[in-house]
Amino acid sequence: MAHPDLPHEQAYVDNAYACLDRMREALERSPAAGAGEVAQEALEAWASRRLVTFADAERGLCFGRMDVDGAAAPLYVGRRWVHDEGHSVLVVNWQAPAARPFYTATPVAPHGVTLRRRFRTRGREVLDISDEALDGSLEDGAAAVDDFLLEELERSRDVHMRDIVATIQADQYRLIARDPAPPLVVQGGPGTGKTAVGLHRASFLLYTHREELRRILVVGPNPTFMDYVSHVLPILGEDGVDQRAVAELVDGVEVSRADAPDVERLKADLRLADVVRRAVELRLEPRAESFEARLDGAYVRVRDEEVEPLLAEVRAELGVGNAARERFRLELVRRLYGQYTAKLGARAFAAADEVERALRRAGLTRYVDRVWPVVKPDAVVGQLLGNRTRLREAAGDLLDAGEQRLLVRRAAGWSRADVPLLDLARALLVEPPRRYGHVIVDEAQDLTPMELAMVARRMGGAFTLLGDIAQGTGPVPYDAWDELTAHLPGDAAVEELEHAYRVPREIMDFALPLLPAIASDVRPPRSYRTGAAAPRVLVAGDPLARAFAEAADLAGDDALVAVIAPASLRGDGAAGSVFDERRVPVLTPREAKGLEFDHVVVVEPAQIVDEGGATGLRELYVALTRPTKSLLVTHARELPPLLR
Repeated sequence: MAHPDLPHEQAYVDNAYACLDRMREALERSPAAGAGEVAQEALEAWASRRLVTFADAERGLCFGRMDVDGAAAPLYVGRRWVHDEGHSVLVVNWQAPAARPFYTATPVAPHGVTLRRRFRTRGREVLDISDEALDGSLEDGAAAVDDFLLEELERSRDVHMRDIVATIQADQYRLIARDPAPPLVVQGGPGTGKTAVGLHRASFLLYTHREELRRILVVGPNPTFMDYVSHVLPILGEDGVDQRAVAELVDGVEVSRADAPDVERLKADLRLADVVRRAVELRLEPRAESFEARLDGAYVRVRDEEVEPLLAEVRAELGVGNAARERFRLELVRRLYGQYTAKLGARAFAAADEVERALRRAGLTRYVDRVWPVVKPDAVVGQLLGNRTRLREAAGDLLDAGEQRLLVRRAAGWSRADVPLLDLARALLVEPPRRYGHVIVDEAQDLTPMELAMVARRMGGAFTLLGDIAQGTGPVPYDAWDELTAHLPGDAAVEELEHAYRVPREIMDFALPLLPAIASDVRPPRSYRTGAAAPRVLVAGDPLARAFAEAADLAGDDALVAVIAPASLRGDGAAGSVFDERRVPVLTPREAKGLEFDHVVVVEPAQIVDEGGATGLRELYVALTRPTKSLLVTHARELPPLLR
């Protein structure tokens, strides 16, 4: 039976959309109000960004309302702010402080809310209503709310992540809305919504602290993951966020090769930072020499005994980057100009800029290039890794002979583990990277100490880390968050998400026997959903071929399906088809990290464990917890003991 208030709520939503359409029309006209071409272009760019939020409202402008004790009218909550022609608020956007009780009110702590009403919508149409009386007067209210959430969770996955503004749960909201400082770590098992919390936190922080934070950096584990999540923030109307995979943090560097595991682990070691610093110092050893020039008949000079302490002073204050080199050059010009005016007195007619040009003609630029040569950071790292002599000089007693042999290579190209080395060299020799008001790192448990240092160089404020120690499969596996946060500034608070909204209990129970062996201190997530089919386990002579056949059967009805296999079976190039609707993607467990699919076929678990080495069981745990509807395992070898 339809809810009796459905016509009334539909009329309210219709009016809100009509007002939104008027707001959109006014926004579209705004560029014409610019006084001049530049102003018009700026207004047009601003209007184009804001129009994205209007388009997203077509997916459901308003998703609920709350009745507050003492308020004259209900407060409607939605994706964006809407007002009528008299500027009375019709819909308040979800980030606003006024909307907080919609997410946090409970019968125990109602925050003045007497009724919370949720809408199920399709475009501009209100399909259904569920009411939750915070005084418990509606007996089946909680069940109706659960039905709304379950319906959303059971929808087929899409090739891009969806926002969750209509279904944010109280445990998620308290982390989304937490102040930007102090630093925060969100520990959550598979399907607890860590990524959604992080993305919506970015939007919330910019809404509430935009002037303080300015811009936010979101860092993810790999480009495939970033492609999957990168549409959420633009849909939420945020353009103050930069989103990058960790290997893409350094501009112009393309990862084209993979290191062996032992090389990855070595490059993750913070001793490599000292090696890079020493390599830079060796390339920039002071080369003090004298300089002399004749200006308007007067000789001006700096002697080598003056240059050496000047070099030391500037480098002690500013390092060896471009800013320090320019300071050194300007200090030379200042001293030479001082001599020029002292010697010529009233006959010193040339201004400072004229003297500087004359000094350049006299060879000052060439002199600075000799004393403080321009060194390319990428060349420093390339020669460090490609030349045994250069590496031995820089590594000294930091790395033993065996470690140095591991690092030296002949092949061209950069690996992911090289990126932090390049970043440090650029920070030393050119300039530090851009700093952000807040940095959010997803799948943070996989970052190495060197990658964490690279991220820290971009921190102009606090940070939020998202991850699961039990899913850590990086070169440096951590057993606790404090091992990781020790490499970052500030004291971070660790908060836990316990409810696994995405992974059904039947699938979670199949994977959970692995948890005590891979992260004994991590509490098992509690699945919110039940009723999925039990995971199927099939013995096959060719488990990969059987996986393809089963995946083809599952791929109907627009379902998102993936095959997760050991790297040796997967082969090369298959990962690029993750979002190709014509093919079923074949991923390794590491490539599947953070992604979700309706149906997953996991191939040869024992081989996943063997090839994963120290993190093999963790990789298997990742693979088994990617599906939202069904899990199938194909194998020829005996299953790992914990799954039997």
